[in-house]
Amino acid sequence: MNKTDLVNRLRRRLNEAPIDYEGPEKMSPDIQSKIEKKETPFSSMKGFPEITPEGPNTPSSFEELIASKRFKDVVNNLKRYTGMQDITSQNAMMQLQMMVMRGMQEIAQIESENQEYLEELAVELIKKEFGIPEGALQFDAKLTKPGDIDSEGFKQKGEQPSEEEVEDMFGENEEELDDFMDAFEKFDLEKAKRRFINSLIQGAAKKSSYMFELLNRELNAINPRLLNLYGVFMSFADSLYWLMPDSMVQGMAGSGQATYGKSELDAKTDPPTVKARGVNLPILIHELAKGVMEIAGTYGLPQDKRRQEAVLKSEDTIVGEIWDMRLGPVIWEKFREAYPDELFEDDKKNLQQYFMVKFAELTPTEFFKMAKEIMSGSARGKKMVANMVQEIKDELQQQDFEDAIGGEDDDDDDMDDFLKSLGIG
Repeated sequence: MNKTDLVNRLRRRLNEAPIDYEGPEKMSPDIQSKIEKKETPFSSMKGFPEITPEGPNTPSSFEELIASKRFKDVVNNLKRYTGMQDITSQNAMMQLQMMVMRGMQEIAQIESENQEYLEELAVELIKKEFGIPEGALQFDAKLTKPGDIDSEGFKQKGEQPSEEEVEDMFGENEEELDDFMDAFEKFDLEKAKRRFINSLIQGAAKKSSYMFELLNRELNAINPRLLNLYGVFMSFADSLYWLMPDSMVQGMAGSGQATYGKSELDAKTDPPTVKARGVNLPILIHELAKGVMEIAGTYGLPQDKRRQEAVLKSEDTIVGEIWDMRLGPVIWEKFREAYPDELFEDDKKNLQQYFMVKFAELTPTEFFKMAKEIMSGSARGKKMVANMVQEIKDELQQQDFEDAIGGEDDDDDDMDDFLKSLGIG
């Protein structure tokens, strides 16, 4: 082997460093390959920091790093709830499937006798954990059967707009090549911003699906088996996103076989309505959290309605959602690690929503600059978050002062109006 061949081989080795595994469990080879070859919706994410590999067998990109972290969490959750240490052999998978199928039947029977109460528990939990004041939002939350969800009138995933549509919506002057290229650059930035926000939405929702543990007293009163039944179901469902081939996951999602819940935010009602459906309590909590998080998602879109539609068609896709659910939980964890401690106090949790809206409204350039610092866990990122939170507190204090002396708010400010309807503006 000559020197050139050796250098090229070493370069390939560094550029395709393996996922960092702790045990014998491995994610599906095609999923690992897409991550390492940078063939996922996150492979060129502008909000991710650059990392330096710690060795030849360690992650060489931020995407590989968070994928490694998430896969370990998923494996550990599945082992914890099922009590099984072997979870990937053929016999183990068959045993897990039988355990989950029996569990789903038992869950359905228990929930059918307590449906309204469980729906109310889910809503109250989300309102408390997300700091939503009473009356600020309407909630249309229901436990339902899998086959009934698609008949509920939820919006369908869109299709990628054509080049002509992109140029028409994002270009300034059709006759100039520079403007034509600039249109696609603007579009790519807005898409990347939506992708990052979607990862926060799905990440928060995925983490929220385990908040049923906060209802241990209420659930144990219904049936002491419920907590573990929910844990087995959710941890197994999470594992399938990593253990099954990506093409199979996409096929199931596209056919509706894996549709266990849906949600959407309707900002046209007064107050806005979060509509959510789930086949069981953890899924319903997941969908409610997703609907609440979409408040910030709405303000992260371009102001122009046609541009909004183009971005949504491009990024709110089945493939994108699958990868959001894979990587989003770790992205959300890292995001929340930058929060000041006061944002987790019960009487300050409402500031989290205000912060998310303010962050989402940043221009793409400012957005990714801040996102990269937050994801890196830097002191600068935490300072940027703290400064923004302080700005919010100052604005709210000024608003309280103006209200006290009879000052009038600007009714033309859509963001303020919407935030007021949520009780956080």
